[in-house]
Amino acid sequence: MKTSKNTKKMKKFPISKYPITPITSEDIYMKFCDWSEEISDMEFEDPKEQDSQFAHLDALVTLIQAYETKNFEFNKIKLTLPQIIEQAMEQLNIDKRDLARLLGANRVSEILSGKRQLSLNQIRTLHRELRIPTNILLGV
Repeated sequence: MKTSKNTKKMKKFPISKYPITPITSEDIYMKFCDWSEEISDMEFEDPKEQDSQFAHLDALVTLIQAYETKNFEFNKIKLTLPQIIEQAMEQLNIDKRDLARLLGANRVSEILSGKRQLSLNQIRTLHRELRIPTNILLGV
């Protein structure tokens, strides 16, 4: 839920909309990733509601990280970021031309050679399109 200058702040955190459950499939994992973005974009009239928001977001992120650690090879093998991107491309049958359409033609070779760091938009795109965990792309 993106907020803008024209959007009113919420009164109450809609906790029932975002149930905390174990992540048992990639569909649930992707849903939790989407929810974490939605929740982090929320704004509230009452600062106390932000406590609920942050606690819920923390729980979601903890579950997401646990799922990623258990299910993604990226966490088991020490690879460079370009190697991780190339591995994800290979698994999804995406070539450099496809990646260039996603990230910009001039940037792909620099990113894959390790000469350029990722922008926030590129991180979001790689997370969404190549399903690379955000914490891996951020280097944490």
